Amino acid sequence: KGYCPYFQKKTVYLDIQPNIPMNRQAYDSTESGYLTDSFGGISNTFTEVEVLWQTTHHLLARAKRYGRWWILKSLKANVSQQAIYQQMLRKELEMLMHLQHPYIVQTVGLEHVEGWGACIVMEYVDGMRLDEWLKTPQSKECRLKLTIELLEAVEYIHSMGMVHRDLKPGNILVTRNGTNIKLIDFGLADDDHIAILKQPAGTPDYISPEQAVHAVPDARNDIYSLGKIIQQLLPERSFKPIVQKCLRPIHLRYQNVTQLCAA
Repeated sequence: KGYCPYFQKKTVYLDIQPNIPMNRQAYDSTESGYLTDSFGGISNTFTEVEVLWQTTHHLLARAKRYGRWWILKSLKANVSQQAIYQQMLRKELEMLMHLQHPYIVQTVGLEHVEGWGACIVMEYVDGMRLDEWLKTPQSKECRLKLTIELLEAVEYIHSMGMVHRDLKPGNILVTRNGTNIKLIDFGLADDDHIAILKQPAGTPDYISPEQAVHAVPDARNDIYSLGKIIQQLLPERSFKPIVQKCLRPIHLRYQNVTQLCAA
């Protein structure tokens, strides 16, 4: 017998005598019949696959497995056998697997999916793109909250030695549950430890001038893009000096996201 003040209840401890044989048939779960590949109508294979988005070379689909939605990113059939695109997919996977942050999409791994080939498997985020979210009136407090979350995510990426290189509202999701951000699409991301596939890349209107012509990743490239995004998230006059400094020539910008967060 004992007394637990937290629950304000008496707790009774049973004295289990040792060396009493148990009925294996009753307690061994391996004989219960529950350990199967599919059970209760829940399949271990991807079903209900639906294409959500496609680019020139990639397909992004939603699929269900074990009763839960996932995102599959694969190569289109016309490029799926080309080594350079296979390397790009594996490069993206390699970087994503190193990232564990609440405001960055979580990645499970690379799997071969029947009919789709090699796919990066990621969590499904129930939300909308930032540019869609901004089409309806939002409070300054909520917009500032999302801005800080975005900066924290990018600061973390940079601390891991990576540069996103394609920051834009279309690659930022706002969750319906909790109104938080999830940063997605690391297809153009790069770091100093990966020697392959170095090339200028980005999205017009958000890419920094130097990134458009240089292949070497630089954290200040992302800071320029952040300035463009903050301009939309926080259009109030008080934030204009911060935006302007983000958009200055590379040596005059904030040199890291920590400085930008402080501002």
